[in-house]
Amino acid sequence: MYMEDYIKQLDMILSSTGEKLLIGAGTISHDKAIEKAKAEYRKYQVKTISPVEREYLKALKQISNKIEKKDKK
Repeated sequence: MYMEDYIKQLDMILSSTGEKLLIGAGTISHDKAIEKAKAEYRKYQVKTISPVEREYLKALKQISNKIEKKDKK
């Protein structure tokens, strides 16, 4: 079996839902997609994150910043 066969099989499975398949690589860059994903995740976090989780993430960010400062020296 060749990669082309896998692609055809996957396309058949995905199109069986009645939805159209995306064609081509698209026009959004990887960096823009990452920025969008992070922005959407921040919106989600605001709605769902607990105070304990917020403090944990804050501590991780502080540690990360300290490591970055050491690496720059």
